[in-house]
Amino acid sequence: MIADSGPKSSTSETFPYSEQKVPVCYGLNEFQSFIKQYPNFTVCTYIADKTDDDWSRSTSRVYMNQVVPNFMYVPVHIPKEGQIELQSFLSAMKGMSHVAAVNITQPHKSSPVIRKMFLGDEQSKENVDTLIKDRDGELKPYDLNAPAFVGWYLDEVGSFTNRTVILVGVGGVGEPMAKAIVKQAPAELMLVDPNDKQYLIDQLSGGTVTSGYYASVSELPNTSTLDSVVLINAAGKEGATDNSGIAVLLGRAADRDAIFVDIRPQLDIEVVKMAKERGWKAYTGYGMNARNDYVLLNGIARYAGFVPPPFEDFQKLVAAAS
Repeated sequence: MIADSGPKSSTSETFPYSEQKVPVCYGLNEFQSFIKQYPNFTVCTYIADKTDDDWSRSTSRVYMNQVVPNFMYVPVHIPKEGQIELQSFLSAMKGMSHVAAVNITQPHKSSPVIRKMFLGDEQSKENVDTLIKDRDGELKPYDLNAPAFVGWYLDEVGSFTNRTVILVGVGGVGEPMAKAIVKQAPAELMLVDPNDKQYLIDQLSGGTVTSGYYASVSELPNTSTLDSVVLINAAGKEGATDNSGIAVLLGRAADRDAIFVDIRPQLDIEVVKMAKERGWKAYTGYGMNARNDYVLLNGIARYAGFVPPPFEDFQKLVAAAS
């Protein structure tokens, strides 16, 4: 069943979902049925496995359908266990010329299916969160999340160099973030995740940065003795309610040179407010999110031949939806 369906907006035939959320399609058949209504549109699909509440909080469902005429950003629900369904969906996207890109979020980022289909090896160490068609119509894999995060952080927050970085949540977005952060020469990188991430520590150990894996926040060393802490919550990009012990860490280092980032895209997040009240320099993932999707939009524009709006205008749409 397609969620949140309703009559198309009467405001413009070229922006049918500028004033209401585009429906969520459940699987390939629903997507194909839905998109038949818009034969002259360029499309980007957005695949994820979310609850109804998480889909309702998805900000990109709003602003990505407000940027240019005759372009539609369509969310598609594919369950975590649906690996055959995922493969079938991506195979179909290859053959649909009006589908310009596929944005990928949890739990499908860098999945074995995607790595095998687009990198040739399901065991590849490369990360993939986006597929964009080149001028020949071939879907090409990209890691946009990590560069967007690091670029935003360096431009608007500060430096990682010689700081202690604690990354909570090392899944589809956290893993490439860890790989990107370690290149910025932090004093130490601590990874916190309930799933064993020792393999990632082994990958990162070739550099000069001290790295360590911890299964939970409670296993971390006494962070109250650490200076220049950067705490990053990547445990849930959209709609996560479990802060995975983040509040404990915020209490430990509140009076030090401390920075906290929750990478969820909303402008107002309770744990970020709490961090600020405790003396942290605290940020949401809004800035990262805007940069990431603007790079995606430019890739789509190159394939489809349209001109994207200036970044400042795009940023305003993202902020209004966040």
